[in-house]
Amino acid sequence: MEKIRINKNSRVLFLGDSITDVRFNRKQRFNIKGRNIYALQLKKRLKGYSKSIDVQIKGIASNRTYHIYDRLTNDCISLKPDVIIMLIGVNDAWEHYVPEQYPPNPRRTEPHIREIYRRIKEELPGTQVLYLMPFMVDSVEEKLPFHAKLDEYREMLKGIAEENGALVLDLQQVIYDAQKVTEPKKLALDGIHPTDYGHRIIADAVEGMLEFSA
Repeated sequence: MEKIRINKNSRVLFLGDSITDVRFNRKQRFNIKGRNIYALQLKKRLKGYSKSIDVQIKGIASNRTYHIYDRLTNDCISLKPDVIIMLIGVNDAWEHYVPEQYPPNPRRTEPHIREIYRRIKEELPGTQVLYLMPFMVDSVEEKLPFHAKLDEYREMLKGIAEENGALVLDLQQVIYDAQKVTEPKKLALDGIHPTDYGHRIIADAVEGMLEFSA
């Protein structure tokens, strides 16, 4: 299986929405019990491998794909990462599942994600990208119909990631596997934002996609 290569001097960037937002998860820790997010857990593991590894975490709650596009220069390109680990897409799908909660948004997902990859390839040649597909945990029964809309986005985002040479990790399958042996509410109380344990499951899966070299 192809993996992301990490060396002792790598700069690793985590890019995403609320699931990757350190401040949001600390603020909501009593509601979602997910203060120790996957990116922080992986930062600790990466630093254990080499203290020279630079880890940047740029998650902002409620971000959709076009938000990543808008902040790509400041929060990605200018940092010159060797590795980008990107988790985005669940909010893009959610706005269509509950349109009454969101104003109409003309900024569609597909052209923005394509432009994100184009810029990364052109402005950061040699940078490796690991795309983490969005997911939902089956802990809230009334949210289960959201799977259908989310799956539409997941397939589109997966296809574009692979077209652009990114490695892809299907976090939905990771969650499904975890749910076979773990009660869903132990993974995410609200179905979207993982608990500390849910983040550990994600961190384990991401670490399995990494290959460390001298």
